Amino acid sequence: MPITPEHETELLEALSEAESAHECLLTAFDALDDTVDALLKSILFKDDYAVKYVVDPLLTNDGPLGEIQVRTKLLLGLGSISKEVYDDIEIFMTLREWAKIQGEDVSFTEVDVLFELNKINSIKGIMPLEFDATLAEGMSGATLDMFLTRHFQRVRSTLVLAITDIINKLCRENDLTS
Repeated sequence: MPITPEHETELLEALSEAESAHECLLTAFDALDDTVDALLKSILFKDDYAVKYVVDPLLTNDGPLGEIQVRTKLLLGLGSISKEVYDDIEIFMTLREWAKIQGEDVSFTEVDVLFELNKINSIKGIMPLEFDATLAEGMSGATLDMFLTRHFQRVRSTLVLAITDIINKLCRENDLTS
């Protein structure tokens, strides 16, 4: 089920249960992927059996519209999503690939990750994400853990707001409901 404004608590729960940057980035991407999938299906599927028979194979994972990159380009071309939303989804695609490559080593303290996150329009509107490693230099033990945990929670909360904003835009612009 896609995460629409009516199912926003699912996103909040999934992200709040994420214990690492890797999990957060994959969960955020999955929420966008589910919403893009639901949006494309709402546009292409009709009650007519023939349309479903033709469209269904296109949307499978191995079909020509199976990848989110192709789906978002189609939605942009159809005028169903704005360039701003398209750009934000592309950033999440980049972050997902980064998370897949880095695995559990990906961190919200990495300059590259923060750079990509700060390019997201919704995050620009909320507040830029920053991490100053010099602040952590004199810390150790529990103090360092608290500092890093607070930073992680701030980034995760900002991600929740950004993903929620993007999903709301996708749903609002296209009358997509649960």
